[in-house]
Formats: sequence, C-alpha cells, structure tokens
Amino acid sequence: MSEHADLGEDAPSLTTSRHPYLRWLGIVAVWIAILSALYHMAAVYLLPLPAEMHPNMHLLLAFVMLWAYFAFSQWLIIWSGNLAEEAIWYTRRNSGGWQWVARLLIVLHFFLPFVLLLSRATKRRAEFLAAVAGAIIVMRFVDIFWYTMPAFRPSDFSIHWLDIATPVGVGGIWLASFLRQLRRAPLLPLHEPYAREVLERGRA
Repeated sequence: MSEHADLGEDAPSLTTSRHPYLRWLGIVAVWIAILSALYHMAAVYLLPLPAEMHPNMHLLLAFVMLWAYFAFSQWLIIWSGNLAEEAIWYTRRNSGGWQWVARLLIVLHFFLPFVLLLSRATKRRAEFLAAVAGAIIVMRFVDIFWYTMPAFRPSDFSIHWLDIATPVGVGGIWLASFLRQLRRAPLLPLHEPYAREVLERGRA
C-alpha cells in the first residue's frame, strides 16, 4: 500500500456505511422526518397520532444502536488484529482534523439521538421527532464522507464545496418532486363522515 494514498477501497472492508442493513437507517429517518413535519403542519387523518408513532421511534432507535454496534465492532476487530493494511486507515483518520469528524459522529450520530429517542417527551412532540430524524439524515452523509473521502494529505483535512452542494442539490430535487406529487392529491380523505371527529381528536 502506498503511504501517500488512502483511497476509498483502502477503507475497512466491512464499513458501516456500506452495510445493507444500515441503508434502512436513512430511509426510516427520512420517513419519520416527513411524517412528523406533515403532522406538525396539520392533524391529518392519514397520519398516525403521536402515540402510534412510537413503533417508528423504536425502529429508528434500533438502527442507531445497530450503527454504533457495527462501527465499534469493526474498530475493535481491526485494533485487536493489528493488521497494517487495515490499521493505517484508522491511523490517518485520527489526525489532521479527521479526529473531529469521528467525535462528531460519536456524539451526533449515536449518543445524542440515543438519549433523545429514549425520552417519552421527545416521542410526543412532532417537531422534536422531525429535528432528531433530520439530524440523523445529515449525519448519515457525514458518515459516508468519513468512510469514502480519500486522505491524500492526512495532515490537511479539507472539504470541497461540491461535497456539500451535491447532496443538498440531489436532496432538493427529490424534495421538490415529492412536494409536487403531494399537492396533486388531498391529504384529507374526501367524503369521510368521521373526518371532523378524527381531526378534533388529533388536535386534543
């Protein structure tokens, strides 16, 4: 392995970002963020009430814990094996500014969501749920950046403007398309005799 290159393929082979199960972490986070935002805007019949959103929160919490388990297990296996071709990746990610990205992932991708998702008060507030899910979505991009960004100069950590503009642009296009599709159909069921009763229950 060249000591002047640290390409994406030099990253640990069982990276948490590429594990198939962890794809659902971002999917569930997007689902909860959209659901919470819509429920916060209006009590809609098709949206579950906060008490019925608890299973979604439990699912999100489970995936957050699964991410932490995979990340720590991978580090522990590589550390105990002490293989040069694997350990050098973590060595370079522990200096030159990369260590702050690692600490950011530990705090905002695991500890903070873990504590907040355990709170019953958080589960009852749609705006809090949207904020937690949104933070996890952002940290998913940071995690992917952490694992795939080459470190050609380990002592000089830098971020290109395209690293931020690309996910924001793609996400903005998807969000605009989603909102456009959302406007084509009513959120409230038409000709539903119990719609008023359900809405009053949602606002209670």
